[in-house]
Amino acid sequence: MSISGIFIRRPVLSTVLGLLILLLGLQSLVNLAVRQYPEVEETVITVTTTYPGANAELIQGFITSPIARAAATTENINYVTSQSRPSASVVTVNMNLGSDPDAALTEVISKVNQVRGSLPSESDDPIIVKGTGQQFASMYLALQNPNMTNEQVTEYIERVIRPRMSTIPGVAEIQIMGAAEYSMRVWIDPVRLASRGLTAAEVLSAISASNFLAAPGRTQNEYVSYAITVESTLQSPEAFGALPLKAEGDEVVRLRDVADVELGAASNDMIVTFNGKPGTFIGVFPTPDANPLDTANAVLDELPAIQASLPEGMTLTLMYNATEAISASIEEVFTTIAEAVAIVVVVILLFLGSFRSVVMPIITIPLSLIGVCTVLLAFGYSINLLSLLAMVLAIGLVVDDAIVVVENIHRHIEEGLEPRQAAFKGMREITGPVIAMTITLAAVFAPLAFTGGLTGSLFREFAVTLAGSVILSGIIALTITPMMSARLLKRGNHSRFQRFVDRTSDRLANVYERWVTGSLKYRPVTLLMVVVLVGLTGFMFTKTSGELAPEEDEGALFSLVTGPSYATSDYTKTYTDQMRALTEDIPELRANFSIVGFGGATNSGIALWAFKDWADRERSQKEIQQDIQARLSKVAGVQALVFAPPSLPGAGGGLPISVVLQTTGEASRLYEVAEQVRQEAQASGRFIIVQNSLNFNAQQVVITIDRDRAAALNISVRDIGTTLSLLVGGNPVAQFDRESNSYDIIMQVPDEYRSNPERLGDFFVRSATGEMVPLSAVVSINTGVAATAIEQFNQLNSATISALPVPGVTTGDGLATIEQIARPLLPDGYFIDYSGQSRLEVEQGNTILLAFAAAVVVIYLVLAAQFESFRDPLIIMMSVPLSIFGAILPLNLGLGTLNIYTQVGLITLIGIITKHGILLVEFANQQREEHGMNRFEAIISSAKIRLRPILMTTAAMAFGVVPLITASGAGAAARSSMGLVIFTGLLIGTLFTLFVVPMFYTLIAAKEIKHDPDRSAGPAPVPAPAE
Repeated sequence: MSISGIFIRRPVLSTVLGLLILLLGLQSLVNLAVRQYPEVEETVITVTTTYPGANAELIQGFITSPIARAAATTENINYVTSQSRPSASVVTVNMNLGSDPDAALTEVISKVNQVRGSLPSESDDPIIVKGTGQQFASMYLALQNPNMTNEQVTEYIERVIRPRMSTIPGVAEIQIMGAAEYSMRVWIDPVRLASRGLTAAEVLSAISASNFLAAPGRTQNEYVSYAITVESTLQSPEAFGALPLKAEGDEVVRLRDVADVELGAASNDMIVTFNGKPGTFIGVFPTPDANPLDTANAVLDELPAIQASLPEGMTLTLMYNATEAISASIEEVFTTIAEAVAIVVVVILLFLGSFRSVVMPIITIPLSLIGVCTVLLAFGYSINLLSLLAMVLAIGLVVDDAIVVVENIHRHIEEGLEPRQAAFKGMREITGPVIAMTITLAAVFAPLAFTGGLTGSLFREFAVTLAGSVILSGIIALTITPMMSARLLKRGNHSRFQRFVDRTSDRLANVYERWVTGSLKYRPVTLLMVVVLVGLTGFMFTKTSGELAPEEDEGALFSLVTGPSYATSDYTKTYTDQMRALTEDIPELRANFSIVGFGGATNSGIALWAFKDWADRERSQKEIQQDIQARLSKVAGVQALVFAPPSLPGAGGGLPISVVLQTTGEASRLYEVAEQVRQEAQASGRFIIVQNSLNFNAQQVVITIDRDRAAALNISVRDIGTTLSLLVGGNPVAQFDRESNSYDIIMQVPDEYRSNPERLGDFFVRSATGEMVPLSAVVSINTGVAATAIEQFNQLNSATISALPVPGVTTGDGLATIEQIARPLLPDGYFIDYSGQSRLEVEQGNTILLAFAAAVVVIYLVLAAQFESFRDPLIIMMSVPLSIFGAILPLNLGLGTLNIYTQVGLITLIGIITKHGILLVEFANQQREEHGMNRFEAIISSAKIRLRPILMTTAAMAFGVVPLITASGAGAAARSSMGLVIFTGLLIGTLFTLFVVPMFYTLIAAKEIKHDPDRSAGPAPVPAPAE
């Protein structure tokens, strides 16, 4: 007895099975985590080392190179970048996706510690931080108080807000932007210093000696123990000013005699404005393994308590929350699921014409979608945008098996059998095709589930969700559906609408029978058409624009602002203010902010425009982006590039195209080559802006020491270097205690001594005779230009060409354009590599092609095993390239692009379209085996009888994805692109399947088929022309 027969005879068993699937699924659904994407651990380890006063070349040779060499030996590295700039080294270790972030951090720390002893003793200890590599925070909060100074606001954040927010689960870093941390500023007058016969090093020595942190311990007598406290630190400007430096007879030279001392900001290089008013920003960065939704919700839960305790006049405003787009996307997908269910139900009703017949396929939808949640929980997966997208697609797929079963039983009832007998007979005929279709569609996702890289990380849960839903629907179609059909379907007494549907279906089947019979008379013509379309598909595939992922409407836009290398913070702020004024009247704007000095450079900044809710604005983010970019073109003093946040994890931030030029040669020659590539790329007209990360326009003061003259005066090079470092560098020289917190002490000359390079000659050093000698006597001062920073990529000198393509040019096309320009220009010893989003795009392009090829092979092998034939699978899969033609056609016409979503849609399409061929070939084989038909008779009979379920399943699936195509709002671009290829590919592929599969069956199928005496008699053959 077949499994379906058991459940037909035992309706209670069928009911219990359905309830168990439903209850387990509901329990699992409650326990599943909700997140934007499947968990993708994108780990970036950053090693930052400061060496106050050192130039970029010294930093590169003595700090960056040894650290980069050591870090590069860490396991699971994708690539290593480094940047050496004056006073600082930054080495960035980009790990492969999915690497354990804690293990990576531990190994990098160990590697860096191995070379720590070889670094210059004057350099600070390397600071090693684990992050996600995202350039921008997931949340930005603005803190403002007109009654407090910037230093007081920063102090409040450091003492109250940062500690509370740092302990929130999932928070990796609380970054304060626009902070003005307290410091003791010692403004030394070099002339007053020299007149007192003192040097900068002696001032530093006095400060260090008189600001000592003493810890003498305790003392005790027979009865009492005392803690000893020594007031050895200075805590106020007055105390510092009174610090004795030396005694001249009865006169004591104090610090206030040679310097002005004040409690002020350590740096004013970063300037923050929020909606045009000054403020301080708090950026919240999540840990690599955190769920952004959970982290954001935890921050939002903590905000009311923080806001309630703020001082009078202080406001804390959530300015930007990246998870708002995530939540809106998830809500949109749930809406899409509801719409797809309604459409599929209507389609089935129109084809079956009976509410009784519709019940069985409808029951399959909730059982499959809710039941698959048990599978997701068992695998440790989550409810996310991609698993929900899989459920939308599954709606049209899970009803297929039920439709085939119900239609076949319904046909036998119409032929005169009782419903119970029709159920037994129909299941004997259809069990094989249902199993074949289920296994085939589930198998197509096996390569995707085992794919590595970003594609595998993102779509593994998508594949498991879709395959699990289909397998559950197959189980339901073989167990619950036949039982319900035997009890709900009735013979005769059809409604007028059902009779109309049946008559229409019969007429259509008769017309199709004539058409397919006629087409078989012209098989060479059909074959030629197939060859032409396959060739055209290949041609269109190479000509279709590609990108990693379509740009999503995230509800916000960023801009990177870059001024001349010599620009100060005030210079850059002048132009960011102009940018705000030019865009403040945009109707969709909710808030905006700018940060000058972002990244530590006074000539750079970022700006952000946050928009109203998607339902409250008429224009899309793309349209607003073009509007803002056009307005900012009027700002002449800086480059301002407007771009959307990355739509995929692992894509980093910044411009979407990043091509890295590498060489073992000199950086100066590399700059010339990179600049030539940049200029030609800009002239191509395909980019709004093209940037070269390597610049040789940094203003530089070159101090040349007259070593003979210095030696004659017994002035060491160390004395000269120390004097310049202490008086110009502005670096912390010590720390002091204030209200149980430590702050920096910064020595520096006032602005008037730093504004003109010639004034450096007014600094004094002491000669061997004790005479104070001006530096101008032993050095010459000249100006020039140098590299802003020395960059390396995988330990080779590098320059990154970054670009923002014009509307209508995809990132794939832009990347190809830069490559075509660069390759002829690169001398020997130069190489091309990629970073950021471009690196992912190149890597994933190859990965998805392999997954596609593997899916085709897996389906063929599965079908061969099921049919015990190598011919039948070949016939079935002849419709695959034609469905791909239908999918590629709208993309080639400019309605979409080849991206990670459309490519996965193509893989999905393979499994869907082969189901039609399985129905046709399996039933044709049954006809030949049971009735002795030849190939022509069998395939024509099969085509006529299977037309209705084929059209019904096609319509259910195709129209079920219409809500994806018409989606709008957050996350709509990805859903729309996948829905488009499935819709067009399925419709066109089905059309060709109905004629191409019969043609190939008559050409390839075996002339003789073995008769199986155990198989019961099938339906009467349909007359057809002799072979």
